[in-house]
Amino acid sequence: MNSVVPNHVVVALPHLQPVLAALDEAQERSADGAGALYDDPVTSDVLQLALLPLPDPDRAVRDLKEAWSAARSAAGHPPPPADRPPLDHVLWHLRAGFEARYFGWTPTLGKNRAVGEVHGRQRPDAGGVSGAGEISHGGGGAPEAIDEPTWAKERRTVAPNGVCVGLVDTPVVQQEYLTGAWTGPFPDLPDGPVRAEHGHATFIAGLIRRYAPAATLQVHPVLDECGNADAWSAAHQIVAAGRAGADVLNLSFVCYTDDGVGPLVLAAALERLSSSTVVVAAAGNHGYLGNGGEYRPAFPAAFPNVIAVGADGAGFSAKGPWITVLAPGTDLESTYLEGTVSVWADPDGPGPALPERHDEEFRGYARWSGTSFAAARVSAMIAHDTVPGRRTAVEAAARLLGPKATEGTPVRLG
Repeated sequence: MNSVVPNHVVVALPHLQPVLAALDEAQERSADGAGALYDDPVTSDVLQLALLPLPDPDRAVRDLKEAWSAARSAAGHPPPPADRPPLDHVLWHLRAGFEARYFGWTPTLGKNRAVGEVHGRQRPDAGGVSGAGEISHGGGGAPEAIDEPTWAKERRTVAPNGVCVGLVDTPVVQQEYLTGAWTGPFPDLPDGPVRAEHGHATFIAGLIRRYAPAATLQVHPVLDECGNADAWSAAHQIVAAGRAGADVLNLSFVCYTDDGVGPLVLAAALERLSSSTVVVAAAGNHGYLGNGGEYRPAFPAAFPNVIAVGADGAGFSAKGPWITVLAPGTDLESTYLEGTVSVWADPDGPGPALPERHDEEFRGYARWSGTSFAAARVSAMIAHDTVPGRRTAVEAAARLLGPKATEGTPVRLG
């Protein structure tokens, strides 16, 4: 699992050399005499992108500002506010410089962003997602331990029918109900209590197993035990899932941008999927933000050709015309971790105090809420209705959503 690195620029491979040359020019013109502004780039033929590390973004801003001062007056858009991270200013100076020098042309650039799932507070601090990002994953609170439910006791063996559901998420742990239903690496669980977020994919796996018992789940772990990753790593796992033959791809994580434009690296990954793969993504659990924040688009859900899923009737669920489907996402029961789990509780509800961790014992099953799990329900519905050789996942999705999916209002699924 890669931790999120805030000083990585993403560049389209055909534009990498002009960007490196611009950074070299800025460094050579600077008065500080320091070394290169960047470390060796990491290139990806799969994504046709490069990951460019900037060890000192503040110095890069100073050198670019000095070298390309004329570009500031010629830029067609204002610079970011002074309090924005230095990487935002690096990107602006690069774009402004190329725009001024090459008659409006700019290289394709972006940031390696954080991905995860945001847990919405009832009354978050004003001013954006950061006020609600207390806990990764969930939405309606922490998972609650339950005994083995009736549906799990009454499970029947179903032969796999060849339908494949890809899951890019946390690792899935071994669990009796899931035996034979999934493929993927087994995680090395840490000593001591496991964080509740670590069971995110196991919960999703149980929902898919329960509602699409003949489908096989292929797990591509990328989120860490806190439910976080970087977009570069997630993008490569998305492509890997597509190449492994996923009919349905479940993405229960989100990423936000300041301008509402989808992250370059995730867009590149989705473009490389086959047209026969249906992508289902969680809409995000930031519905309590208020001041319009509940309408903030979450990616990959807000990309075109992705089925964006909100939780029907849930206050924590995001809102907006980019949401395709509303599905059950509250108090769902599914498979989960077994043993001591570190969960969270908010001691003052809507007050300013951050949630506190405490340990609880789980017995392999839980009750949990969130758009992550609403998305899993939709993925399972599509997989269940897919019949190899007779009905593709694309056809199953179209049949499930119906013509109302193109009318700009979410389709409600029971």
